[in-house]
Order: sequence, then structure tokens, then C-alpha cells
Amino acid sequence: MFNLLKNTYQLIQTKTTKINLAIHGILALLAFAGMRFANIILDNSYADSKFPVPYYVGQTTFDGGQLKEYYSFMQNAGTLNIYWQTQFIDFAFIGMVIITGLLFPSFVARLHQPDSFLQKATFALALIMPFGGIMDSLENLVSFVMLAQPATFANWLAIPYSSFAMIKFAAIGTAQIGTALSLIIALVLIIWRRLSQRSTVALI
Repeated sequence: MFNLLKNTYQLIQTKTTKINLAIHGILALLAFAGMRFANIILDNSYADSKFPVPYYVGQTTFDGGQLKEYYSFMQNAGTLNIYWQTQFIDFAFIGMVIITGLLFPSFVARLHQPDSFLQKATFALALIMPFGGIMDSLENLVSFVMLAQPATFANWLAIPYSSFAMIKFAAIGTAQIGTALSLIIALVLIIWRRLSQRSTVALI
């Protein structure tokens, strides 16, 4: 497992550093915009399904009986089919999360000094965010099993369902916050170095 992670990390680092930095930045921004657009469509579909609680509450309940109540509510409202569709829309969002997770942290990593701790740590975030997307996919697969029998599925299925969701939220949240902080630090350091260079030139 360690070798797999190490090789994947090196592959991401090698492949992304071959991209022109400006093009890399544009691709990262486009991917981020695509992710946000997919998120808006997903949220609207989720709202249309009339799921009775916020999605993060439902996904982290760890309670099969509670999930059955949510499904029953949507069945009575005639919107369970919309919730089914929402799960498929979520795969489009997951795809954009993975693409953004590969492109954006790796772009920010390249703004740092080569082989510095900050660069290595930020490249690692390009592993963590796609991992969150994979967990989201597994969560959806479990939900399909439950939705096939919304009133009678085994309650224990809520445990892997919510476990995948918790890992997903932790991974994506960590990657997003870490990338944002790394970007701020990178910009501050770039500005500081340029100001220092100007001061040195002025003294000469």
C-alpha cells in the first residue's frame, strides 16, 4: 500500500510538472469552476428530491432505521425517483472533484520552492482529494443497494455508508483547506521574495 501511494504521488508530481505553469493554472481554475457548477446542479437536484434533512446529516447518521424514515418520507412525497437521479448526478460531481483534486493542489505546489516541505505537502493533497472522491463513489454504491429495497434493507448497511461519507468529508475538507492555506502562503512568499530582491537591487 505504501509503495502504491508513493508511486502515485511521484506520478502526479512528474506528470503535472511537465505542464506549462500558466496552462496548469488555467486548467486548475476551469476544473474548479466545473466542480462548482456540478455542485450547484447536484444541490438543486437534492433539494428537488425533498430529502428531509441536509445531505451531510443523512449521510453521517450511521442509523439504518433513520435512513428508512428518510426514504419513506420521499416515497410518500413521490420524489424518491428524483433522489435516485441525484445519486447519478453525484458521479459527475465526483469526477470533477477528482480532476480538481489532481490539478489544483499540484498547481499550488508548483508555486513553492522545489523540493521544499510546503511543495511536498501540497503535492500530497493531490492524493487526498481524489481519495475523497473515491470514498464518495463507494458511498453512492452502498446507497444504491439500500435504495433497491428502501423499506427493508439491512440496517447494518448504514455503517459502511456513513463511514465512507465521513472519510469523504474529512479527505475533501482537509485537501481544500490545506490547498487554500498553501496558496496563501505561496503568494505571500512570492511577494516577500520579490520585495526583498527589489530592496537588494536598490541598495546596490
